[in-house]
Amino acid sequence: MTANPGHLPTDAIGKRVAVQLAGGAESKIDNGPMVPPGWAADGKGGCRWTLTGCPFDIARYRVLG
Repeated sequence: MTANPGHLPTDAIGKRVAVQLAGGAESKIDNGPMVPPGWAADGKGGCRWTLTGCPFDIARYRVLG
């Protein structure tokens, strides 16, 4: 996984990502037919990439697909 730069990474634009939050929790990857894997990196409902010191900040990410 790659460290969050504090803004939307260029390699994640328009993609989905697996994340590890600052509090230690990791996103779940569900390979079901009705649920896309990971989280949307941007767009409506996309991730918040800013670093605020909150345990829900994205600490690390991996682009899926």
